[in-house]
Order: sequence, then structure tokens, then C-alpha cells
Amino acid sequence: MAQCEGKTKKGDRCRRDASADSSFCTIHQDQGIRARETREPEEWDHDAILKAALGFALVGVLLLLRFRR
Repeated sequence: MAQCEGKTKKGDRCRRDASADSSFCTIHQDQGIRARETREPEEWDHDAILKAALGFALVGVLLLLRFRR
């Protein structure tokens, strides 16, 4: 069996054996769940980013023209 990848309260690595279906022991299973939830997305959605940037630019131009008068 592999060693648990969990961290103790002191910050040391756990010395227990990991569960058969996980890389964490039963005490540190919650750390494995939190690690999966905080993982960053694999890929950026470039089309959505471009549309948002163009939308903000358009609103900025409209506001600039509106308050310039």
C-alpha cells in the first residue's frame, strides 16, 4: 500500500497507509475531496473570454461617449 498524501495539523505528511481506492487514508479523505474541488479548469474558454472583453470595451466606449458631452 502507498502512504497517505494527507497533511497533519502540524503540516507533516501523514504516516498512515492510504485506502485501496484513494491516495488518502480514512482520516484525511476530506483533504482529497477538497483537492479535487479546488483544481483549476483544464482549459480556458477563449470564445467566452473574447466576448466578455468585447462587451466590456463596448460598454466603456458608450459610457465615454455619453459622459463626454
